[in-house]
Amino acid sequence: MEPRLKILLSLSALVFVGADRWKVSAATCEFPAVFNFGDSNSDTGGLSAAFGQARPPAGETYFGAPAGRYSDGRLIIDFIAEAVGLPYLSAFLDALGSNFTHGANFATAGSTIRPPNTTLSQSGVSPISLNVQWYEFHDFIRRSQIIRNRGGFFGQLMPKEEDFSRALYTFDIGQNDLTYGYFTNMSTDEVRAYVPDVLGQFKTVIKNIYDQGGRSFWIHNTGPVGCLPYIMDRLLITAGQVDEYGCADPFNQVAKYFNSKLKITVQQLRQELPEAAITYVDVYSLKYTLITKANKFGFVQPLKACCGHGGKYNYNVHVGCGGTVRVDGKEVVVGSCKDPSVKINWDGVHFTEAANKWIFDKIVGGAFSDPPIPLNMACQRHSTR
Repeated sequence: MEPRLKILLSLSALVFVGADRWKVSAATCEFPAVFNFGDSNSDTGGLSAAFGQARPPAGETYFGAPAGRYSDGRLIIDFIAEAVGLPYLSAFLDALGSNFTHGANFATAGSTIRPPNTTLSQSGVSPISLNVQWYEFHDFIRRSQIIRNRGGFFGQLMPKEEDFSRALYTFDIGQNDLTYGYFTNMSTDEVRAYVPDVLGQFKTVIKNIYDQGGRSFWIHNTGPVGCLPYIMDRLLITAGQVDEYGCADPFNQVAKYFNSKLKITVQQLRQELPEAAITYVDVYSLKYTLITKANKFGFVQPLKACCGHGGKYNYNVHVGCGGTVRVDGKEVVVGSCKDPSVKINWDGVHFTEAANKWIFDKIVGGAFSDPPIPLNMACQRHSTR
């Protein structure tokens, strides 16, 4: 064998050790399914199925029509599905045209980790909190196999039993737990005080899925909520609380506190679930970098919504994207900006497809993960030497 080729083959068989002294097998993973849990950052149709479809111009960039996503196009979870060679995930709650062969999406917009004590119409918080998503998933495991074993057309739309243990389990949730506290007039100290309970409930769900055979977990931390128009427009912020980029620093500090505790929770789970491969993904850093250095990456007006109406941030809590307003005596639909591909924020709350793609391109290779492994190796258990 040619010496250089022999060296390369030898290296490919070795493990690699990252900056944090992680070592993992070099083998890549083949995920037959993805099961997602979360909020609007990864909802592909759950809330729309239960409470009415997201209005046009949602979905205009990629799908050409509303597709259950609170964006102009694809979300990070869509790019994850593409990257592992699977179709986009059908929402568990959507009974029309869904195919669960390659997984299911239990996320709904407005979801929290802790069960809410209010209604969707009162607060905008979804009743489908993480524990409910777990109940849905638990039921899905059992019922999907009953349907599959019956055969026929519907049986072909269900995952194989063995796919549950080989699937990738993705999580992007926690943002609404923080913002809900502020919207109910809690102080920053009060919001920080309930973070341990929130993460305790998160930990319980991960353990429950593990007990059902789940082994590969891909967990996003929460983003810089203090840079989102719906936060900066609706909450009282003093001039001294605004950072050099225009974001509300106290809310970002709470998000960072949540993330620090989430990372500790993940570390605890690795100790308690020895057969699990758990990857913690720092989307906060990427989102903050994108927002604060928007021009460098080809984006403009990072704190201003693409689809909105009025105010400093092109956001109005009373008239959302796709709603109607009266202008010069005429009713006008609140539409999107001229070029969503150069905007970061879609509707005051969520990111555009362009921003989602930019973020995904940075996380897929593992540079912002702990341990620093790519998505296609997320099934590998991690250990320290």
